[in-house]
Amino acid sequence: MQVIQLSLVGLALGLALPAFASQRIAVQIKGYDDGVKSTAGQDYKEAVLFAKREAIERAGVSVKSLTTMEDYLVKSDYIESQAEAVLEPGYDVLDIGYQPDGSYLVVLTGKVSLMTEANTAKEQLPASESMLFSALSRLSASPQEFELSLGDIGNYPIEKAYFANDEQFVIHYDFRNGVMTLNNINKGIMRLAGTYRTDTDSGSVELDFNPDGSAEGRWTFFLASGAMTIRQK
Repeated sequence: MQVIQLSLVGLALGLALPAFASQRIAVQIKGYDDGVKSTAGQDYKEAVLFAKREAIERAGVSVKSLTTMEDYLVKSDYIESQAEAVLEPGYDVLDIGYQPDGSYLVVLTGKVSLMTEANTAKEQLPASESMLFSALSRLSASPQEFELSLGDIGNYPIEKAYFANDEQFVIHYDFRNGVMTLNNINKGIMRLAGTYRTDTDSGSVELDFNPDGSAEGRWTFFLASGAMTIRQK
């Protein structure tokens, strides 16, 4: 995937708007890819993602430029979660399609809620030089290459993994709709603690991560506990 360009068209309300959380602005955002075709479905998704990125930045949430496939994979879930938080329900994405120059065009129209100075998000990912960030980025970029082993219980594919915010990393795995949330990732410590929940139970987890994205640790449910491993297939 190459660099996708965006331009904001439409409303550009005053530069001195007071920062109230309830304040909204209308946006109309064009999202383009650069004309390097993959499939129509994929090009559409990329254009929509980058339009949402522009929308959340207009709301006051800073996101670094996405210029590589690695950037796209690592940050896509984060952008989706932030867009859900700031885009007002009822926004519309008009699928224009391929343009004469080969680029793919969508137009996102709606309203975004401006963030207050107190809760304006800065860059939400851990420091790029962090070894933990590199490990989690590997897992986030290629979750299908990993599986969660619960010892005698079984081995289960990891469905998706993403940075939820600057402090939490979330892993979805294919065992009773399992979801694991790891906390304090911003500290850069390779040992992470958090929680898990499935359709039938919930408890705590502790994992020691390796630079390649794998990890070893344990899950705990009341008095029961067991081994838990994230490993490459």
